[in-house]
Amino acid sequence: MSSLSKFTFKTLAKAPAVDPIQRRRDKIIAAIEQQKLVLAAALKGEIFTIPAKVEGKAAKAIRPWWVAQDNGFYVQCRYGARALILNATNNAVFVNKLDEVAAVLAAFDAAAKAGELDKAMAAVAERKKG
Repeated sequence: MSSLSKFTFKTLAKAPAVDPIQRRRDKIIAAIEQQKLVLAAALKGEIFTIPAKVEGKAAKAIRPWWVAQDNGFYVQCRYGARALILNATNNAVFVNKLDEVAAVLAAFDAAAKAGELDKAMAAVAERKKG
């Protein structure tokens, strides 16, 4: 024990748990920020990729949250692999031009920060468990 006697010992308290609602908000806000980068690349005619987690593998392309259809673009807010229900029955916002997607992503960001998407994210998270 004499080899440890030169150190000062203290008890480390467990870090406080992060509120699951705040964790969901942080996750979706990060995903929205990533979608803004995907949009910027798409407007330049490029594909946005992130480095692979495993060394030696190809970079991973990030799928956009929008799809071109009906002479415009449908934009969804996704939590994981599922689209959130944005109002009582709809899961997408329709815009006419690709550059209008930025305003929708900004609205999603503001809604997530204000807690307006908490109920929809909780419904998706609960569905995952079952």
